[in-house]
Parts: sequence; structure tokens; C-alpha cells
Amino acid sequence: MTCAVIAGVNFFLIIFLKSCNIKPDFPLLYHEQIDNDIMKKILILALLVIMISSCTDNSSTSKNGNVTLKASAVSTSGLTSSSSRMASTIVITDFKINIGNIKFETDEDDDRYNEEPSHEDVKLTGPFLLDLLDANKTLSQTIASLVTPNAKYEEIKIKFETGIEVGDMFGKSILIKGTIDGKEFVFWSDKDVELELDFNEPSKDFTVNSNDVSLNIKIQLDALIAKFVSLASQNLLLDTDGDGLIEITTNNDDGHHDIGESIRDLLEQQIHLDDKY
Repeated sequence: MTCAVIAGVNFFLIIFLKSCNIKPDFPLLYHEQIDNDIMKKILILALLVIMISSCTDNSSTSKNGNVTLKASAVSTSGLTSSSSRMASTIVITDFKINIGNIKFETDEDDDRYNEEPSHEDVKLTGPFLLDLLDANKTLSQTIASLVTPNAKYEEIKIKFETGIEVGDMFGKSILIKGTIDGKEFVFWSDKDVELELDFNEPSKDFTVNSNDVSLNIKIQLDALIAKFVSLASQNLLLDTDGDGLIEITTNNDDGHHDIGESIRDLLEQQIHLDDKY
């Protein structure tokens, strides 16, 4: 860009001197035979070079990065578990969640928070419907990928909301299906819940600095499966209405309201940001 600026200054000076009938005694890319029309065209070209160089310089110092947010449901022991005492077997086949909105909260201790007006919380509006155990999809499913201002972010807020579209998630924010000793069961919650997600290491933040960042919301299923096994082993999960389906909900289906609330609370405690981003 410096060369283009020098060239532009030279051309301006040449035109000025020529208009005054003064011939410079130092090299300025000057030639007596160059008429004014040619000089003007060259000057316009030089100015275009300056503008293009300026745009290139501005784009090279980007104030944004790119964040890809994913989610996964994982278990160290697999999705099938049995109790050693009464041989109750739990198999989870479906795990669906509906996320209404997401927010990246900036770290107010970051110096850039007060320097740049763009350093505000980043918000995403859904719904984002995820089937986390879909065999045809990858283990970590992408929720969204977005341009994000350079900043230090201390946590992510996600809000589970009930689905509004026709389908098995209508009126539900979380849906789990499977079998208990071969009998079909379903767990679902109709509650809207907002969670503040930190890394397992609370002091860890994530920083965007004109780079690509990948974050994973990890839902750990081991404690949930162990809870189902324990309840089934105590004969507390029953098909009370005899319709062939064991229903565990935050309503009172099959009389399992309290169990449904306890499972929802447990599930919320098992959702974290993966430290390995």
C-alpha cells in the first residue's frame, strides 16, 4: 500500500507542477510528452490501487472468529445397562431435545469488553431440534455455526423449550425412549428450563481471536441410566394404566410425576461444556 500512496502523491505533484509550467529537476515518473488526459487516467488508476490495498488491509485484521456449537449424548458404559441384583435391563433408543435459544456471555473482566461496543453477548434464536441418538448422524451434532466477535466468553446459556411443531416433540422439551426389561418406556418433560453451562473446570473460558472455535455441549447419560436401573429394580417403574407403555413424565402419567421431576433434575446436572474444545 505504501508504494501506491507514494505513486499517488507523485502524480498529484506532477499535475500541479505541469499546470504551473514548471519542470521538476528530480525524478517523479514525469515525462514532458505525457498530456493531461493520460496523467488523469494514471492518477485514477493509482487511486483505485490505493482503495483496493486499503480494503485488503482492513479485511486482514478481522475482528471476528467463527464458533461451531455441537451437542452429544454419551455414556462410558453404553446405552444398555443391567442391575446386578434383579437383572433389570434398561435400553435407551431415542434422546431428543428442543433448544429454544442460546447465548454466549462475554467475560466482563476481559479488557475488550469495555473497549469495543461489539463485545456484547451473542444470541441465537431457535428452535434447534436435535435427535442425539440418531444412528444416521454423527455422535456430535452441529447446532449452529456463526461469526462471533473476538472476545473472552465465560459461559453459555441454553434454554430448553417445548416444541411447537406437530410431531413427537410437540409440547415437550426433552424426550427419551427405550425399554425396561423389554417393555417400552418413555420419559418426557414439558418444562421450559434455562441452564448456565460452564466447563467442568469452572475457571476455564473460551476465547475467540479471529480463529475457529468448536464447542460441544455434552450430556452424560451414565447417571441417568443408573437411575433408571435403580428405579426399575425397586419395581417403581410400572405401566399403571395398562396401555403397554411405561410413562415417566413431569405431568402425572402412570403416576410417575415425582420420579419424572427427579429425572429431569438429574439430567440437568449432567449437561456440561466439553473441556476438550
